[in-house]
Amino acid sequence: MVRSTAKLRLGMAFAVGAAVAMGGCQYHQTGTHDLHGNGGVGGAGLSDAGLSGQAGSGGHAGTVNIPTIDAAPRTDATPTSSLDSNCASVNQGAAPLPPDILIIQDRSGSMDWSADASCMRNCGVNSRWNQVTAALNQVVTTTDTMVNWGLKFFGSGSSCAVTPNPEVAIGPMNGAAIMASIGRTTTGSPTPTRNGVNAGAAYLATLTDTNPKYLLLATDGEPTCNPDLPASMMNTADSLGAQQAVLDAFNAGFKTIVVGIGDTMGAATLDQMAINGGMPQTGAATSFYQVTDTASLVAALQTILGRVGSCQFEIGAAPNSMTSNDFIDVFGDGSKIPRDPTHADGWDYSNATHTAIEVYGPRCDAIKAGTTMNVTVTFVCVPG
Repeated sequence: MVRSTAKLRLGMAFAVGAAVAMGGCQYHQTGTHDLHGNGGVGGAGLSDAGLSGQAGSGGHAGTVNIPTIDAAPRTDATPTSSLDSNCASVNQGAAPLPPDILIIQDRSGSMDWSADASCMRNCGVNSRWNQVTAALNQVVTTTDTMVNWGLKFFGSGSSCAVTPNPEVAIGPMNGAAIMASIGRTTTGSPTPTRNGVNAGAAYLATLTDTNPKYLLLATDGEPTCNPDLPASMMNTADSLGAQQAVLDAFNAGFKTIVVGIGDTMGAATLDQMAINGGMPQTGAATSFYQVTDTASLVAALQTILGRVGSCQFEIGAAPNSMTSNDFIDVFGDGSKIPRDPTHADGWDYSNATHTAIEVYGPRCDAIKAGTTMNVTVTFVCVPG
């Protein structure tokens, strides 16, 4: 039986193949036929060496033996399946759900400084803003077919206010829109991190897709704009308020990745925000991602994308009346993955209609790391 496979690569070590096949009813193979065909052309994407992927060859001409199947229901059939036991040659493609990532970008006046603060005016290409702009443009434009990007600036003007709507709404193929939005934006606000995170989380809550959702907070310093103080004191630190906003977003189901740009002079605050956001960096001196130039930000973003690569798979409706979304089996590289409603180490449905699944725990880690290359879902034939 020919199975379709969809693959997604994010970062340097996340590759997942997904296929859905209808399976479970026993059958008799009465013969085989050869099917010859040419491979297609692969799309451009992330390479292991960096972000610039080249279009690759999708395959070579080959021969596939297709069994001739007696699909008549059998009385001894049971609601289980294997990769080699299928009731009909009906295929239904599945695809990993791309993550929704909203960039929460600091546009405070200090973003005009150089990373080490040795220059505080007219720093040109060495300014934090220009360094971040170059990195975001590079990463977003080369991954916008695999990540649904969006963009929100904070503050929205010269005060502590942050408007509710994003400058670029989350969606596919947003690289050009984000580049254009950054290109027409200037710095000059305080650092109302609390308001920026709250606005971002509120926006994510309005989205109805089932994709995993993240906030990517990029900031160069200590949060300000404590709302408990008069507006005239807008530059007063608001560390606790920003930390709580990130925790509130996490409790609402939205993890936050924190990137610190240059000498933030607020490492302890950013560390706690990264911990509260549920996505702290591990194995480094800081829990947030510390970057000092375009290259280090690109590297950090590559690492982040590898971590947020989705273990959710869209499987769609059952192929026909002989199958049901309530009866499926899931395999990783041919080995059965157990269903685990506790979400510790296995798979479970990720929506009420059972048209999507998610793999959890160490098995998800193996998918993201590329140790498990192919996740296959087979529909079990349910005898009538």
